[in-house]
Formats: sequence, C-alpha cells, structure tokens
Amino acid sequence: MYIRNYTSKDIYIADLDVVNPYFRSREHSSYLEEKNIKVIGSYLPQSGADIPAVSAEVYSIFERKEIIGIIDMGGNSAGSLSFASFRNNVDIDETDVFFVFNANRKENSTFELALGHLIDIEAVLGLKVTGIINNTHLMNDTSLDDIEKGEIIAYNLSKEKNIPIKYTCVDRKFYQNNSKILTKYDLFVIDYDIKNKI
Repeated sequence: MYIRNYTSKDIYIADLDVVNPYFRSREHSSYLEEKNIKVIGSYLPQSGADIPAVSAEVYSIFERKEIIGIIDMGGNSAGSLSFASFRNNVDIDETDVFFVFNANRKENSTFELALGHLIDIEAVLGLKVTGIINNTHLMNDTSLDDIEKGEIIAYNLSKEKNIPIKYTCVDRKFYQNNSKILTKYDLFVIDYDIKNKI
C-alpha cells in the first residue's frame, strides 16, 4: 500500500510464501485488488491451501518492465526455495532483496542466529540481500526494549555484511501510544494484520 501512494504503475505481488502461517498476501487479494494491486498466488483457489506450487504468472514480474513487482518469499530459507525456478529471470540491477526480521523469532533472536539466517537465505536465492528491515515486535505486547533489541541486531548485521538498514517498523497502535519514540533508523509505521499471534 505504501508503494501505491507513490506510483500509478501496475503493482504485482507474487505470494511464494508456503511456510509462514502468520501473514499471506494472497488471503488479502480482494482488498489489494481494490487498490489496483494484483496478487499472484498458488494454483489452488483455496486461500489457506499451502502447496509448493505457484502460478506461472509470476514470470510476468520479470518480463514486464513497466510494472512494479514484489515477491513475498517467506521468512526463512525454506520459504525461499519456491523462488528457485525463477532465479534465472532476475535482473540483478533492477532487484532489491530485503531481509525483514523479527528478533523475537527464535531464528533471529541473536546476532549470530540472524546472520546465519540471512546467509542461508542468500545461498538459497543465489542473490545478495540489499537492505535490512527491523520488524521486531510481540504484537500487542511489544515494548521499546523489543524495538531496541532489533535495532542492535540490525546494526551488527549491517556492519558485518555491509548492507544498509532501510527501516525500523512499528505497529500504528504502538506508535500512537509511543509517538515520541526515537529510533536509530527511519521509522516505518504499519498496520499489522497477522493471522495468529507469535
């Protein structure tokens, strides 16, 4: 939705995430398409069906230079496996790969674990991460300490891999209650819409 505010181009979202149970863009396809954002998902029409098969329409993201394409590959290397068949179609010069992490998830709970996670994803994708996004939260139980924990890990990842930090994300409700929050990196206020709590 953020990108839609800044462009009139067609936007395609390819939902290749067959692992993450918390958020699936294909389950919000009706709402997104009302905003002229096309969602490409699995072959099956059932929104909750998780199978490692996605529509051939995904190729259009790489073939049509006049559109903006976004690919959701899930939050770990297993979720990135579904991207393998499209790897050779990627124009590296026109592609950003963002490592969006939540330091309250086990696989990202320390710098060492998050670094290993990032490296695993790069290896599976055959692409280098170009930006880091701190999305550390505990839903309604998020604290300022959670945000700071994520920023410390983001800083160390950035330093180790020489990758820029793009944003620190916070929920809109959290921001309304902590409007004077100071973050080390650009603040990105979002509306969490997640299937289940962590």
